[in-house]
Amino acid sequence: MSLVSDALSRRGFLKASAAASTLAVANALDPRAARAASKKAQGSPIVLRCLVLSDVHFNGSPDSRETARFKRVLKFMYEYSEAQTYDKFDALVVVGDMSNNGTEPQIRLFKETMDAGLKEGTQALLCMGNHEFYGGNPDLWRSVFGVKTNDVYEVNGFSFIAVSPEKGTMADGDYLYAEGWLKTQLENVSKLSPDKPIFVFQHYPVSPTVYGGRGADDWGANDLFSTLQLFPRVINFSGHTHYPLRDPRIAWQGNFSAFGTSTLSYICHGGEGKGFEQYPANSGNYAECYIMEVHEDNSVDLLPYDVEKGAFYDVKYRVAKPGDPSTYEYTDARYYNSPLPVWGSDAQDALKIDAVTDSSAALTIPNPSCEGTVYGFRVELERQEQDAFEPEDPKYYRAPYYEHTPPEITKANLEELEPNAKYRGRIYALNPFMREAETHLTFEFQTAPEPVDPAVDKTAPCPSADLIDVRVVDGVLVNAPVNSLEKQKECQLVDGPVVVKDETRGTDVVAFDGEKSFAKIVFEPAELKRLRRATISARFCADKDGAGSCAIFGDTEGRGIEFAVDYDRKALRLWATVNNAPYTILDAPIEFGKWYDSAATFNGSSLVLYLDGKEVARAELKGKLTHPTEPTANAFSVGADIAPAGAGSYFFKGRVERARLYSWALTPQQIAEIAK
Repeated sequence: MSLVSDALSRRGFLKASAAASTLAVANALDPRAARAASKKAQGSPIVLRCLVLSDVHFNGSPDSRETARFKRVLKFMYEYSEAQTYDKFDALVVVGDMSNNGTEPQIRLFKETMDAGLKEGTQALLCMGNHEFYGGNPDLWRSVFGVKTNDVYEVNGFSFIAVSPEKGTMADGDYLYAEGWLKTQLENVSKLSPDKPIFVFQHYPVSPTVYGGRGADDWGANDLFSTLQLFPRVINFSGHTHYPLRDPRIAWQGNFSAFGTSTLSYICHGGEGKGFEQYPANSGNYAECYIMEVHEDNSVDLLPYDVEKGAFYDVKYRVAKPGDPSTYEYTDARYYNSPLPVWGSDAQDALKIDAVTDSSAALTIPNPSCEGTVYGFRVELERQEQDAFEPEDPKYYRAPYYEHTPPEITKANLEELEPNAKYRGRIYALNPFMREAETHLTFEFQTAPEPVDPAVDKTAPCPSADLIDVRVVDGVLVNAPVNSLEKQKECQLVDGPVVVKDETRGTDVVAFDGEKSFAKIVFEPAELKRLRRATISARFCADKDGAGSCAIFGDTEGRGIEFAVDYDRKALRLWATVNNAPYTILDAPIEFGKWYDSAATFNGSSLVLYLDGKEVARAELKGKLTHPTEPTANAFSVGADIAPAGAGSYFFKGRVERARLYSWALTPQQIAEIAK
């Protein structure tokens, strides 16, 4: 995949202003330093100060980290404001998702916490997010907060317009119902204050504007774009994405200005078309917001603040002349003219590769310099096959640019490698707009031989499964494979299922209700990445009265491998992803109410579906199996499809005698023996 060409095919962004505010780098909790910095920084006096935040995600517990962060940042705002020449904290702007589910206890706790933290003279300006619809509704939200879902606020002579989604579906159309209303309000406030910026906020990004609201990572809605384009003085705030404020794409300017607002709960990133991982391992350690200061000359400064560290970032965003697009700097031209990363002369020598195993290797990459920021790296990898090197799919690694103080190196793990193989590679540095450095670094290494598991005989006529063997033992559904894992993986039961005696099979089996019952075996992400080759097997009987598509056994969530029953097609379906490509699907006709022994193998070049020991379908695919990247979906499930947060979906209605997962591709002869 080419991230560069994809980015250039859409409207892009510009790098954030590199000039750090003297105010932003002052120690905010030192009143003398803050006051001195404030006086020095102000070319025009401040006339309005607001705290702008989003995605607080109260879960109803007064002891949650989100509750503590919200209290802490409100307290900080008054301490910070009192130390400035302009000593007021005028408004709190919350851009939706103040709760996890919109239930009354959650939003009532948010309101009580907010009311306790705000002092007289600070207005609360609110809109709904999609999470307010999951267990709540607009009527409940209005009754708790005592405000309208869509409204126009006036603060110190400046207009703020709040727009809430109609349904919370996270899709185009959620704001269409308010488009005419918003246009009318913008026309009215434009006449009242013909020179001042106008602040509009809604939860989803307006597509195509800020990072997370465009291209391959578009979580936005395009409903309001054409209306906002008519009003150049608009400064638009959105939430929803949880993307970090240090990313320069969080700022956008076309005929109006737009800014994403990050989160007080946990950060994530765009996948740039599924090239990059979206969730850093420590995503819950981040909480960010803006302090917005509007000056007498109508210029607007947004100061990104790290709530966890209790300090400003060393960047700020500025709209110097709201309403004059000729002065806007965060424009789409950044995809073409943003500064490139530059490797130092000692970068090649500083590159290190170690911790080489049979399937992985660790890279320590020196971060190049860049006037904006270094976003990440593209690694072109080649594996030797006989006398030639064959290219593999590129790998993408994000630099920790979003840290409060970005480190000088990036740690990257090359995974899903072949054992006892020689590799070589090239590393290309990328800025946030996917523009590459003009030079690259090189490396080479050889992986270790595959370790021998003494517990597993891969050559046996009917080998035991080494990763998963789910079956009923003494009336209990258990996972009992033969393997040498450090810890045996438990079969976790969810809402049942029920063990019953099957008269046809003459043995105990497990019955799934097709509604909520399933079992799951949780894996570590690194374990799934080692699963490049595999065999899955399930002995099952699908009930005659099922409907739709029902998952029997597998781990599909965007990627993975799985057996499913399709009632419309009257077929068993095998779903599998190789090299992160779209699913390959193999079908075999079946009858409902009848027992079958299914198996599927992938050996690096062929995906084969078997039914009752006989091959029924195949696809020639070269590469490796790839699995879900969402950490909470790293599990194989029986009786359902695995879903984010470890939940189930596409529930199976029928019975399963056993489900097995092998870490290698069995031979046709072994498949036939197992089916007996």
